[in-house]
Amino acid sequence: MSFPTFFSQQARKPSGVFGRLVMSAIFNIGNSKLNRFVNEIMSIQENDHILEIGFGTGKLIYEMARQMDQGLIEGVDFSSTMVSIAQKRNKKHIAGGKVKLLKGNFDEMSFQKKGFNKACSVNTIYFWPKPENTVRKIADLLEPGGKFVAAFEDIAQLEHRQLNNEVFNLYSKEDAKTLLVNAGFLNGVSVQSRKFGSSVLNCAIAIK
Repeated sequence: MSFPTFFSQQARKPSGVFGRLVMSAIFNIGNSKLNRFVNEIMSIQENDHILEIGFGTGKLIYEMARQMDQGLIEGVDFSSTMVSIAQKRNKKHIAGGKVKLLKGNFDEMSFQKKGFNKACSVNTIYFWPKPENTVRKIADLLEPGGKFVAAFEDIAQLEHRQLNNEVFNLYSKEDAKTLLVNAGFLNGVSVQSRKFGSSVLNCAIAIK
């Protein structure tokens, strides 16, 4: 297996020593700016019920939970390695009833329809095997007027990296917007972009 393929597979689903040590560090550093961007757009309120798909090391969930008193953040990730790291990071919030972390494949899991008022996902959109089905399910889980934020890196910079295109499905801003509209977010979809040094980061914001 080539290193680009190995790295791409680890980015999708971290595992083993490489996932625990290397990918967790890459996620903590590489996703930090996107996490702050998403946190700002989410506009956390005290009683929010939030879902994060693919929470990785749990840093975004930790920061969101710090901003609420009565709400609940549920997260799902299919990497045992990431779940273990995120549970340790959010130990206090889990004990306090503000955070609930689940291990599993989001596409195969059951949640209460219209049970959330906000949802988000950071740097996972590339890996969804049936993206319209995934986004349609997210829309079903949101109450009317609910918000979904999908964060992803700009396609131009990703195209310059050694990534396996059988693992990574890259999205332009228009691709992401079209996906969200086609999957059921009909009350407004927009994309905000920010430049951090030489990097461009995007957040697609969809209202149910």
